[in-house]
Amino acid sequence: MHGSDFPATSAPTGLGGDGRHTVSRRRFLRRAGAAALGAAIAPELVGALGSAAGASARAASLASASIQLDYLQNVQFAGTLMALAKGYYRAAGLDVTVLPGGPNLSPEPVVVSGKALVGITHTAEGAQAIANGAPLTIIGAAFQKSPTCLVSRASAPIKTPHDMIGKTIGVSDTNLPIWNAFLKVNKIDPTSVKVNTVQFSPQPLASGQIDGLIGFYTNEPIILDLQGVKTYAFLLNDFGYPIVDDIYIVKTSDLADKKARAEIVGMMTGEAKGWHAGFAAPAEAAHLAVDVYGKHLGLDLKQQTLDMKAQAALVRSATTAAHGLFWLSPQTVDETVKSLALGGTKASPRLFTNEILAEVYSHGVIS
Repeated sequence: MHGSDFPATSAPTGLGGDGRHTVSRRRFLRRAGAAALGAAIAPELVGALGSAAGASARAASLASASIQLDYLQNVQFAGTLMALAKGYYRAAGLDVTVLPGGPNLSPEPVVVSGKALVGITHTAEGAQAIANGAPLTIIGAAFQKSPTCLVSRASAPIKTPHDMIGKTIGVSDTNLPIWNAFLKVNKIDPTSVKVNTVQFSPQPLASGQIDGLIGFYTNEPIILDLQGVKTYAFLLNDFGYPIVDDIYIVKTSDLADKKARAEIVGMMTGEAKGWHAGFAAPAEAAHLAVDVYGKHLGLDLKQQTLDMKAQAALVRSATTAAHGLFWLSPQTVDETVKSLALGGTKASPRLFTNEILAEVYSHGVIS
């Protein structure tokens, strides 16, 4: 469902309210060592040792928890990266490990197994896993509007779904369920559009091998524009396929476990603060992706900065302004459930809950 970021990558409760790259703590000294040396060293060094020992004690008191991403460590997960860098998870009492994802990794089994406390996954995959028996609950959505789009060259733009008729469209295997649902809701005969199976790269569109490409609004169009290939893109969300994306999932049983629930609230508090920080400083979020947490990926700083800015209109909405980031309004949930049904995934509003977010924002986190 993502484009390339590599250079040319039992019954959950209902709605409330409105309805590795690990950052590790180094334990420089232990308090016992500081006490033993205290009488033999200078007072100022004793002070330094005591301070380091205090930091070590605080680190030991943090609860270890992991969050599983559904893709690579880029600005798509700006909230996570900013929360790591700025200590928002630690402030919430957590020592968080970020587990990077990828095209062939499913976050759902990782969360079900307990290897991750929270997972970020695509809505269709998460809902299908639950339909197949996975004991998971959806507790929020980063993207209030799915970034999935149809991108074409500006010199030969495809501006509406019916403009695709007679054209060749690139669709990855993972996007086929979305593609079929999109054709269905727009009453387009699948045989009237030629589909080329593509990988996570916009180059077939740039070279003219295909007329359009199903990709991410915050990714492929920006990559191509930076290459000098002007593009036109429309969101599937705006043509009969409204759906949230990058949903947060947890084990349903953890919602009833006092300790696990508190940790989930802490994790989501960090995520909310991280996203706010990212919107306030998009260049910093891009820097963290390019030069720190995703350094090994060879990401482009300019592209990541533009990606971060483009995400704002998809993550923020009238609902999030009223209730807080990630909030799931009854209308949003109903639309998502209907869109999932078009793709053959049976879902129910009972899969979604705002109860964790209600706790997050009751603690005074900015919305």
